[in-house]
Amino acid sequence: MDFVRPHIYAPIHRSEEEGISKEGDQVQVQDICDPVGEPLVNVFLLTMQAYIGIHQPNNLKEADLARKRLIFDEFFYLQLARLFQMLEGLGTQIERDGLLDKYRKPELNAVFIEEWSSLTKKFLKALPYSLTSSQLSAVSEIIWDLKRPVPMNRLLQGDVGCGKTVVAFLACMEVIGSGYQAAFMVPTELLAVQHYEHLLNLLDNMEEVLCKPSLSLLTGSTPSKQSRLIRKGLQTGEISLVIGTHSLISENVEFSALRIAVVDEQHRFGVIQRGRFNSKLYYNSISSLLAGTNSDGSSKSDVFMAPHVLAMSATPIPRTLALALYGDMSLTQITDLPPGRIPVETYIIEGNEIGFEKVYQMMLDELEAGGKIYLVYPVIEQSEQLPQLRAAAAELETISSRFEDYSCGLLHGRMKSDEKDEALRRFRSGEIHILLSTQVIEIGVDVPDASMMVVMNAERFGIAQLHQLRGRVGRGVRKSRCILFASTASGLTRLKVLEKSSDGFHLANMDLLLRGPGDLLGKKQSGHIPEFPVARLEIDGNILQEAHLAALKILGTSHNLEKFPDLKAELSMRQPLCLLGD
Repeated sequence: MDFVRPHIYAPIHRSEEEGISKEGDQVQVQDICDPVGEPLVNVFLLTMQAYIGIHQPNNLKEADLARKRLIFDEFFYLQLARLFQMLEGLGTQIERDGLLDKYRKPELNAVFIEEWSSLTKKFLKALPYSLTSSQLSAVSEIIWDLKRPVPMNRLLQGDVGCGKTVVAFLACMEVIGSGYQAAFMVPTELLAVQHYEHLLNLLDNMEEVLCKPSLSLLTGSTPSKQSRLIRKGLQTGEISLVIGTHSLISENVEFSALRIAVVDEQHRFGVIQRGRFNSKLYYNSISSLLAGTNSDGSSKSDVFMAPHVLAMSATPIPRTLALALYGDMSLTQITDLPPGRIPVETYIIEGNEIGFEKVYQMMLDELEAGGKIYLVYPVIEQSEQLPQLRAAAAELETISSRFEDYSCGLLHGRMKSDEKDEALRRFRSGEIHILLSTQVIEIGVDVPDASMMVVMNAERFGIAQLHQLRGRVGRGVRKSRCILFASTASGLTRLKVLEKSSDGFHLANMDLLLRGPGDLLGKKQSGHIPEFPVARLEIDGNILQEAHLAALKILGTSHNLEKFPDLKAELSMRQPLCLLGD
């Protein structure tokens, strides 16, 4: 530890931080020890030097170095707290060492296809398309986790249309092939039905499988009698895989042997909701390698374990923000799109009379060529408080009269489940040519021959959200276009980034810079973003990565921090973000 004699400096601003006392316009820096110690001396200033440098720097360089050390501490204690809490939940030294190795060397955490289960390989063979190399790598990383006795906690990211869903299906097949169950939770009934029908079709294509996995759909609209039968099937183990909405995490849903829980569009769920799968325990016998065996050959420890959790996000989160929010999660990214995808042309147009006439003509041309069109609105009904916003329900009659030779339909969140299903079915079949909708279609709706997207009051949406909406078109063979209407000329500038790029990860970084992490993730997530008085996630990502590695180094030396008593005391005083707190 480094102890320094008091020094007197004139501060830039008044402060009452620990170790600093005010005396008029002077600051006295008391003896300050550095809990982290020597490992950081060559990289950052010591704590005492940082406090002096931030209050009374001799030059800009010194101020910058001081700021970097304070930023490092903010990130370091957050990462240390999360990793420490994970290690505390593990029972053996082998498990702890294995977990730290997974974070240190993520490139080694993969399983070759030859080691996949027979069911997984047959499901892969039955797919009507080949997986990209990025998808195969993602599956291999996930299966590596599934074969370990430590519950997986992994975030799977990818751009719109990169094929995350089939990767998750393969992960489910892996655990089902080993005799366990899988759950697949999505935020909307529309998406649940779509995934259910998609997986049924894929399972029908499977050959040489005597007993195919049993599949069920459980949502809030499932009739009571059918719901009871599904819950019974999950409890007895007759049902291998269930796809559903929030219903899956209700207390009356019990599983016989839930091994993996997939949470699709995880940012749409609260942190508590995602964590509730941890209470759906499965009974597992730990192998003799980890737990040892008694002299009679029986296992020393048969324990209940939380299921593996695979969270998925089609809204790419910048790696720095993902690490800050999900530092306790492994991160897998699918970086390439399936071959043959035709890029969507994007136009940014001011929503004045000339602009609307131009777009209406483009819509007519698209309809005459046999295309289908989404019209997306920020609200359902007209609002007196926000009269400038166009509303889906209010404009249905206007659009219908404007395009009287074509059928128009309406889709929004207040409609009943069967009404939404019917509207989407009619749009898919071609009975509806123009679908007026709210952002309910943002998540997972797949209509391959939809070829134009028009977004009203586009400045009301985030960049990442608009990128998601744009991803609803361009999913088939037709050349597709996305038109973003800005209410005013001032709204055009921010939207121009979408005109220039279709890379979701680049756009997510731009969104982070423009709006900050809270607005980027939405209300359900922003409350769980750590408070950083000095650091800014959008520009200090490199320091966050260094803090993550430093936390791994410290815990690798002492899992319980007993060798670092000052550090452990500092960690407890900082009261780090609770993983599942609301």
